[in-house]
Amino acid sequence: MTYESSGSPRAGWLEGWPLQFLGAWHERRNARRSSVESLRLFRELAATQPALTGLARYEEVVARRTGLPREDARRVLRRAEDSFARWPVERPLKFRDVVQYLVVHECLNADPSVVGTRTRLTTIIAEVIPVHL
Repeated sequence: MTYESSGSPRAGWLEGWPLQFLGAWHERRNARRSSVESLRLFRELAATQPALTGLARYEEVVARRTGLPREDARRVLRRAEDSFARWPVERPLKFRDVVQYLVVHECLNADPSVVGTRTRLTTIIAEVIPVHL
C-alpha cells in the first residue's frame, strides 16, 4: 500500500521533498559564496583604497559585485537601509545589511517560481560577515 492510496490526510506529504532539500542546500551554498566574495571585496578595498570608508566602500563593493553603475549601486544601498536599518529601530547601515540585501535579492531572482527563501539566510551571512561590519 502506498501513501497516496492510503487515504490518510498526510498522504503525499513527502512528495517533492528532495527538490525542496536541494533548493535549500543551493540557497545556503550561494549565500555563503556571495558573503565570502563580498567580504573579500570589502577587505581588498580596505587595503588598496583606505580612504574609501563607510557607505562609499559599501557602494564600491556593490558596484564590483553586481556590475551595476554607481547610481544603481546607491539605490541598492538605499533599499538595504530601508529593509534593515530603519525598522524596528533606526540605526546606521552596516555592511552585513548590504550583503544580506544582495543575497536575498539573488536568491529571489534565481528561481522566479519560488516565493520566498527556504532557509534562514541571515544565519549563514552572520557566519561570514562580522557583526561590526
